Amino acid sequence: MSTKEHINCLLASPAHPVIGQPRTAASLRRAYPPKGVNYVFINGKVPKAPEKGEYAVTKATAVKWIGAALRAGANPDVDLAHFFFWYLPRAASTFWSYWLPGILQARLPALSRTLERFAKPWIQENDTSVSQLLEGYMGSSSEKLHWLVELSSEIINSRSNKGLITWSRWAADGFSRDGVEREKLRVIPLPLKPSPKTFSTDENWKTKRRTVLFVGLDYRRKGGDVVLRVMEGLKRELNDVKLIYVGKVPKEAMPSFDKEWIERYDFLERQKLISLYSSVDAFFMPTRAEAYGLSILEAMATGTPVVTTNVGAIPEVVTDGSGYLHDPDDEEGMMESLAQLLTDRDLNERVGKNGIGVVEKRHDPISVSKQVYGVYATALGLD
Repeated sequence: MSTKEHINCLLASPAHPVIGQPRTAASLRRAYPPKGVNYVFINGKVPKAPEKGEYAVTKATAVKWIGAALRAGANPDVDLAHFFFWYLPRAASTFWSYWLPGILQARLPALSRTLERFAKPWIQENDTSVSQLLEGYMGSSSEKLHWLVELSSEIINSRSNKGLITWSRWAADGFSRDGVEREKLRVIPLPLKPSPKTFSTDENWKTKRRTVLFVGLDYRRKGGDVVLRVMEGLKRELNDVKLIYVGKVPKEAMPSFDKEWIERYDFLERQKLISLYSSVDAFFMPTRAEAYGLSILEAMATGTPVVTTNVGAIPEVVTDGSGYLHDPDDEEGMMESLAQLLTDRDLNERVGKNGIGVVEKRHDPISVSKQVYGVYATALGLD
């Protein structure tokens, strides 16, 4: 068995395509490195993906791929690489030197083996499979884009890839259906420490204005239109209610949000969001499609109860009485759940504390980091 005192790992993530900042998931992994692991962090811009024809194996594309690999330059002095998310053709400037052997393995095996001699082992981390991403986020049929699903599976199944980390059984099942080998898959949640808020006393609860928070940059997918309808219905039932809406709103919908009881921001820094999670009485996200729901998890970490939908991996996040799950079209049920949480202080605190318990149990940084180290150790033959 090999031994190594320290592991140097390239941690590469594309910047958020809308706000340009490091992705929260990569930042959390970086904040809680496994013991004995040193991260070299790269936060790259998201390039435009190539057209379908650029993946066809021809003399021209082969030359282009190899040229791109050479232009990537010298990789950092690391033992392995850990890439985040599906932003083809690369997650960072070093993409080609890691993924290229996988692209070529089934097409030009001799060239693939030659390139692998110069490649370091690498790990991929994704919250959703390619078919789930296409169908849930982009409204595209995975059957029409089967070539992209097949390509992604070929890359993950390559010899140089030593594992795929995902956060839910839902996503792991999606990868398996896409053709990724089961032995490659590891379900490891993100590390997160609870930051419990101070719950309202009976006296404060009687006099305070109830506040609901929504966070979502994608208006349609996150259910921004549903938020407005449900909150308008709730406002008729409970007059003294306020909505804090964080996210972009289409121009045509802007007049509907111009109300005294709605406070709206296009975007807030993460630290300001965390403060907001602690200050509100409920977090509401009626999303139509979701891989995991990090904003839901961050609200739970503060003790704020959540009302959301039962799509994607959310039922694996909101467990043990930490919130309410509804079908995406059950607007009446969502309104009733919010009304209960905003009128019953004991229920609100109980559900909120359940959320803190879920985060403590499932997302403990020490436990999670040990699991990540296990993946790295296996990749390097240290286990």
